Amino acid sequence: MKHFLNLMVIMLCLGSCQNSDEFGNTDLITDPLTDDNSTENEPDVPFEISIDDSDLAMLPEDTGGNHIAFPLGSTSANYGHYVYTPSGYTTDGPKYPVIIFLHGWNSNLGNEPLENVLLSGPPRLIEADQWNPNYPFIVVSPQLTTPYWAPSNTHRFIEYLISAYQINTNRIYLTGLSLGGGGCWYYVGEIEDNYAAAIVPISASGAAYLIDNLRKVPIWAFHGARDTTVEAYLNFGSVPLVQAINLTDPIIEARVTVYPTLGHDAWTTTYNGAGRDHNQLYDRFEVDLYDWMLTYKKE
Repeated sequence: MKHFLNLMVIMLCLGSCQNSDEFGNTDLITDPLTDDNSTENEPDVPFEISIDDSDLAMLPEDTGGNHIAFPLGSTSANYGHYVYTPSGYTTDGPKYPVIIFLHGWNSNLGNEPLENVLLSGPPRLIEADQWNPNYPFIVVSPQLTTPYWAPSNTHRFIEYLISAYQINTNRIYLTGLSLGGGGCWYYVGEIEDNYAAAIVPISASGAAYLIDNLRKVPIWAFHGARDTTVEAYLNFGSVPLVQAINLTDPIIEARVTVYPTLGHDAWTTTYNGAGRDHNQLYDRFEVDLYDWMLTYKKE
């Protein structure tokens, strides 16, 4: 009931504090590119993270693993997918953290080549031999067979992965771009008993009704301020959605980083870490993204 009342307060705030512009911006949301009185909202102290590596330290160093395609129908999974397993992975060895990458619309659906999922994100870095996080991960990149990432299908796919691989179920991380970023928002927002230890949605929007579940999971969203495909400041884009989550006193305060000069593609510089050298608004991107994921475990 408390969470429901908090959500109602948020909705009243977002619905009643309207500015006079035609797009329905609210007073809660400030666009630093158009509001001369706004601030970048930078933290006063550097952002620090601390990783409990008690379940990571025994994992062998990843010196270059295997990235294998599993077309739809070749396994019992409900999606065709790529799986990257680190060099030290064995089917009877220690369990690994996993990153599940949800692609955007430009990777198309299951009737297109599965290789399309390699166009961006972690699978692109893996293929380019540029994947070098500080700790080894299994990386899984499914391909859609429907027009959107239905939360129930995402949940079913994760259950398949748990049954098929040595996965540390306390360390399952979801990230995605554009349509796939929305898949992250909606998976955690709709599936109360979800597997996500943390999510990183990029260039994506959500909805008000998701907030009650989103407040329970660590979130770091990224967006380009000049994105005209999914706008950062409107319709529960990254900025207003994170602000609304943080009004509910979440378990972990949600983070949002906005690149003032970027458009829809805010993911390339986020996944490869180059975004740390860009100008940024709101929460500073000053730590390794994959280390940030590992600061959180699913209890």
